[in-house]
Amino acid sequence: MLETRQKMGKLLSAGSARLVRAMELTFNTYGRLIATSPIVVIVVCLVMAAGCGVGLLKFEQEDRPTKLWTPEGSESVRVEEWMEENFVSDTRLNMAIYVADNVLEKNVLLEMLRVHELVTTTTTSAGITWNTTCSTVPIIPSFSYGRRRRDAATVRQKRQTNSDFDFSRILPRDDYCQFQESIQEVCLENGLLDVFGYDRDFLTSLTREQILDEINDAQTSSITGFPLNVTQYLSQVRRDEQGYILGARAASHMWFTRVNRSALESGVGINDAGTGTQVDANTHEWEQTMVRNLLNPAQRPPEVQFYIMSASSFGTVGGENIQSDLQFLSLGFGVVFVFVVLMLGRRNHVEARPLLSLMGLSCVGLAIVVSYGTCSAYGVPYGPVNSILPFLLLGLGIDDMFVILEAWQSLSSEEQQQPLRERIGLALGRAGVAITVTSLTDFLAFAVGCTTVLPALRYFCIYSAIGIVSVYFFQATFFVACLTLDQRRLEDRRHGLFWCWKMSPEWSPSGCSQRDLCNEFFSRFYAKFLLHPAVRVIVILWTSTLFFASTWGLTNLRQEFDPIWFLPQDSYLYGYFEKQRDYFPSSEEPGSVYLSNIDLANELVNIQELSESLRSNEYVAKVDSWVDKYVEYWDDAITANQTLFPDRLTQFLFSPRGAQYRSRNFRFNSTLSCREDAPLVTATRIDFSYKLLSSSREEVQAMDAVRTVVQGTNMSGETRVWGRAFSSWETNKVIKEELFRNLGIALVVVSVATMVLLASVVASSMVVLCVLFTLVDVAALIHWWGLTIDTVTCIDLVLAVGLCVDYAVHVAHTFLTRIGDRAQRAADTLATIGPPVLSGGFSTFLAFAFLANSSSYVFQSFFKIFFGVCVYGLYHGLVFLPVLLSLVGPASHNTITPQHLTPPHTTSSSSSHPLEQKNGKFVEKSLDAEGGGMSTDEKGNLEKGVGMFVVGGEGKVQQLHIT
Repeated sequence: MLETRQKMGKLLSAGSARLVRAMELTFNTYGRLIATSPIVVIVVCLVMAAGCGVGLLKFEQEDRPTKLWTPEGSESVRVEEWMEENFVSDTRLNMAIYVADNVLEKNVLLEMLRVHELVTTTTTSAGITWNTTCSTVPIIPSFSYGRRRRDAATVRQKRQTNSDFDFSRILPRDDYCQFQESIQEVCLENGLLDVFGYDRDFLTSLTREQILDEINDAQTSSITGFPLNVTQYLSQVRRDEQGYILGARAASHMWFTRVNRSALESGVGINDAGTGTQVDANTHEWEQTMVRNLLNPAQRPPEVQFYIMSASSFGTVGGENIQSDLQFLSLGFGVVFVFVVLMLGRRNHVEARPLLSLMGLSCVGLAIVVSYGTCSAYGVPYGPVNSILPFLLLGLGIDDMFVILEAWQSLSSEEQQQPLRERIGLALGRAGVAITVTSLTDFLAFAVGCTTVLPALRYFCIYSAIGIVSVYFFQATFFVACLTLDQRRLEDRRHGLFWCWKMSPEWSPSGCSQRDLCNEFFSRFYAKFLLHPAVRVIVILWTSTLFFASTWGLTNLRQEFDPIWFLPQDSYLYGYFEKQRDYFPSSEEPGSVYLSNIDLANELVNIQELSESLRSNEYVAKVDSWVDKYVEYWDDAITANQTLFPDRLTQFLFSPRGAQYRSRNFRFNSTLSCREDAPLVTATRIDFSYKLLSSSREEVQAMDAVRTVVQGTNMSGETRVWGRAFSSWETNKVIKEELFRNLGIALVVVSVATMVLLASVVASSMVVLCVLFTLVDVAALIHWWGLTIDTVTCIDLVLAVGLCVDYAVHVAHTFLTRIGDRAQRAADTLATIGPPVLSGGFSTFLAFAFLANSSSYVFQSFFKIFFGVCVYGLYHGLVFLPVLLSLVGPASHNTITPQHLTPPHTTSSSSSHPLEQKNGKFVEKSLDAEGGGMSTDEKGNLEKGVGMFVVGGEGKVQQLHIT
């Protein structure tokens, strides 16, 4: 068995070695080709990016919640699609909350009336008013007389009189319908003011006791005649021992606007992200104008707190928030640019590389254009979470850029004497493999996310996968071409910023500017300190402790998702939802059961049984079924001849009891008329509401329980269940499964990719171990930081796989190319790849550091998670992994013995032999300015400080680089 594993390992190593050599040769050739015509390459890259950018003409932004956060193909999505075609609602809700010590005091009620008057007088620039955009309802005939009340005694007398009569049952049908047709419709709004008829004179004339009498006696709206339950508009109600209402802490008020279908059909519509539906431009503008007017605190009593929400608020506030926070992107780019300039060049006029740094960062911009343009051309929508994509590509692009520059600066003294074309080829040949490994693993990690059922995550992963490939291409092509031009400029002694300014022949850089403090730190101090035996023990113990503590934190990570989190916490809308949670919690989350293609006349009994089953369900608070009211209206409804049903249904829907259900709960195949039998009912619905649910798990159980009840009915037609919160509940139902599925598959894919490219099972396992440790630590951190498992954190964690694997892969790949014992190779690895890995990780942190001040949940979550990714990723890549490699690392791919050492290949005409034998040891001459050299010991292992061998096709050393 051991022999078989050894053979498999050798085959894997040999196959990967051939693959790596082929890649090095390919990149070498590619680099020399770029260096031959760098300007042509730059132009071609720009033309390619511009060509892909044409796809932006088809750019489509998706901000409808159900199209982003709800699992594709889920039951709630199918029901909502059915509703859009068969039971579309044109009514839009706008709501206000008043908070005071007692909202039943006259001054608070007068403030409500002032707000009402302000709403009714709101006019847009296009002349749209409340009366032209409000949703209207007819006045119930039984209460149409004397609705403008003047005294409480008259009101109570009329209320008592009206409660005893139903004019639809008393008047002849024609007379009743004629009267019904003469009734004027009124704009629909609900609140405490319905008790007082919105009459300022009447309200002003009442005493405090009379106001309380009115509220306690109210049974119907004095405007519409609909049944009125004042307690549904009150919160924290205070009562006496007899249940008499004495006061309340908060009150709500609702205004209902409507969608102009004619305007939508003519193409004048807006995609409202708050409701996920289309709304005409005039209604949308009126709602926004109303909000601006009501937020003006002028004339508002100081003791009254006011909070407002319009139907268009969510989409407007959420969109403005993400767009405004994009300023942090430009700020991050600016800081990163300064950092890259300092790290890429040296501190003098010639060797500074500001333009090259700018061109390196511009690769990220080109990649964004390609990603956005390509995805738009193929119809992939742009989601709000895609706003973090530039930060991701910036981190990956800078990482590639540092690796390429590190390979360039690591050229040996002899290699630096070769023509520029050859040097570029050598540098890209070495760096190409490293950036290919990381880019490929990043791409595969996001490719896995493209298979998810969560639309927002899928859109982001598609954009990211294309962006990663684009960054990889432009860094290996566009940036290398710019490096060629910049190196020509440098060797011609021209100024780093003003290329036309050529320095004098006497110019020479200062000694201070030649020092690389980061490299010196890693090679002289950090590697020695980290690999000290005592420190290695401490690192292993600390990493283990951190992992076990993080595992405990991970088990406490909650699963929860709420679209409200996308709102800035300093916005008026977030304040409204906070007060709604405080005073009007979702103890009665609404839902509906839709019935279509059903024989209502013969299914009344079954519908009643369905209503009773819902009432008896442990999660349902109440059921509002029109069938119950219909049976009360017609005592013999169940036993009567069913041929009478169409006529009776019409009479019921135009009666005081049934009028509220007419437009809300029914859809007919033609217009319903008071004088004629009801047309064929294409769809109807029964409304219900849920009890207070304490957790996302209970919400999912409640949703599934009601679906089970409805599916268990035996009816002739189709039944569907819909709830306002179902889209969020559907997400909570699958989000944890999707998260672990995507992370699991990503880890498997990364493991396979690193195994093939690194050609070492041990090294690949260590990389995956580092990634796993990082993910567990980050997941625990987001729990301790107050985040939960939701769509945004799911996206960020999948994204974290791609970033944290980069740190570990670079270290493992470099370790496999070193020779010597494990400790020597680990030290050399840190000295070689440590600086660019640290620079890449730190620059990534700088790019999003300013997001800590963002008010956007998307950017806040991104900052918290990526802070953990950078800290834990760099820790595991530059602390834990080197220690692990120094203890149990795999053998080097470059197995060098003295008899294998041959003169390195060179393209120069010199025939000098750079290696000579002294006392049985091989020593390289003239390796640096001081003429120092390094040697192998008796076993053929190079002594401490040796750099990298590049092995030729016959196992002979072609290049020897000593740092």
